Amino acid sequence: MQFDRNTDYPTSNEGHQPIDFPEYHSTSAKRITVLGGVTDENIVYTRTGDDDDVSDERYMTDTDDDNDSMDEDDDDKDHEKLCIVVIQDDEGNSQNVGYLLKRVLRNAIYGRVRYALVVRKRQTENAATPADAPVAWDVTGERCAVKEMSWTVIRELRCRCEEDPVKEVKAMQLIQRHYQQTNPNRTIGEAMIGSKVMPSRDILDDGDYLYSVMPFCDGGEFFDYLFNEDDGNAMIIGENEARRYFLQILEVSKVLGYAIIFIL
Repeated sequence: MQFDRNTDYPTSNEGHQPIDFPEYHSTSAKRITVLGGVTDENIVYTRTGDDDDVSDERYMTDTDDDNDSMDEDDDDKDHEKLCIVVIQDDEGNSQNVGYLLKRVLRNAIYGRVRYALVVRKRQTENAATPADAPVAWDVTGERCAVKEMSWTVIRELRCRCEEDPVKEVKAMQLIQRHYQQTNPNRTIGEAMIGSKVMPSRDILDDGDYLYSVMPFCDGGEFFDYLFNEDDGNAMIIGENEARRYFLQILEVSKVLGYAIIFIL
């Protein structure tokens, strides 16, 4: 039997239009170069007042797509390419915290995803610091994944691709605000584990790049787990494991549904 039409499917007047997410809020940032690499004491140095903007063309060569491991020792082999994205206040003054961008984990349509560490500026007692004096930043153990997206590429491709990075950022902030209001006492990591949804730690913008800062997951991508690129075959998983993943998908659908109701 062949059907000419589906009478259950809503007409154009009855169907829901795509959700218009609230505008996202980004924090101003500045991208500065690192002098050398990470020292044995887990310190990196920049210059006072250094406003070097690291261009995309110069720094697209440190890709290591096939190695998503978290080995700290191999990150400094290209330490001349390290840079820090420093958070700024409303008046453009650099704050005492930033993200040390290290190796590239994955290339993306609008840029790349980079492994990063949180850094905090060391406070000095000497107020009369020379303009070119090095500034010390302590490298913490807080690991992040930073999606680094070029505004030039976004403006060029956004209307031609299904993937919309601005809408993605809006959606992630919506989920984050919803989860913070419903679970105010939980950390970002606890929020991610509880909701099964990747939250946004920070959204930064330096005028040239849009940065989406997320928690770092050292297990890699789920697609890579299911699909073996070496032999081109999909991995066969057991019923119990498949049931566990499907349950997580249902939990995500529940969280997303509540978040959407929250804004309607």
